Amino acid sequence: MPEVEQVRKTLAPHIEGKKILAVEIYLERLIKYPQPDAFIKGLVGKTISSVGRRGKYLVLHTAPKQQLIVHLRMTGALLAQPSAAPAPAYAKIKFTLSDDVTMWFTDIRTFGTLYLVTDNDTYIEGYETLGPEPLSEGFTAGYLLPLAQKSKKAIKSFILDQQIIAGLGNIYADECLALSGILPMRKACSLSAAEVGRLCEAVNAVIAQGIKNRGTTFRDYKDGEGNKGDNQNHLLVYGRGGKPCKKCGALLQTTKVGGRGTVYCEHCQK
Repeated sequence: MPEVEQVRKTLAPHIEGKKILAVEIYLERLIKYPQPDAFIKGLVGKTISSVGRRGKYLVLHTAPKQQLIVHLRMTGALLAQPSAAPAPAYAKIKFTLSDDVTMWFTDIRTFGTLYLVTDNDTYIEGYETLGPEPLSEGFTAGYLLPLAQKSKKAIKSFILDQQIIAGLGNIYADECLALSGILPMRKACSLSAAEVGRLCEAVNAVIAQGIKNRGTTFRDYKDGEGNKGDNQNHLLVYGRGGKPCKKCGALLQTTKVGGRGTVYCEHCQK
């Protein structure tokens, strides 16, 4: 979520109010709805009125009842640059905009997906069922506690469920659990009300820090202007397996929870 929010913030000033003059698709399978020809026809001539976000999805409003929904996934990026600039690496879709601006969708591993939705004419799996976001009014301990009490999942897997919390990814899950002092492999239903309260506070704090630091860049992530994030320099545990815990000095442990690489401190997290 912090990375996608940073893309939104940096992309919006360059593309809002711009008309889409042409669309060129270099890898058609990234367009999930509608068919590529209809995708192009539906966008050309439209104006991007605003750039929003829902969870990890970017939402470009291109008409009163039309939205271009983009899921960047692991290595996707939306970049805005002057039209005279050379195409960026791994360019997959080119959006030629008015005022000599070009927006590129780039993707190294090509897992990203794009949907042009008009009048809610298609169901986007994963998007329609998103839970409340961190830092939102709906995300509270009172919301999370009864759901946790019913779940036998490991708490890390539980908070990574996008139907439970929208926008939380692997990096931030490790960080939230470290900050709240909770072991990632504990069953969600084993948490007390006080622990769920600490976890909610940690989720909000970690996400706010990620946004403040412009996202986390280890390899591929760049924002809408092609810049890297800085949050990787402020992490408690993620990517630091075998290094000293910043709280107690014990060596951080690594394991897998729900198939996801996980780093934790066995001394500070219970």
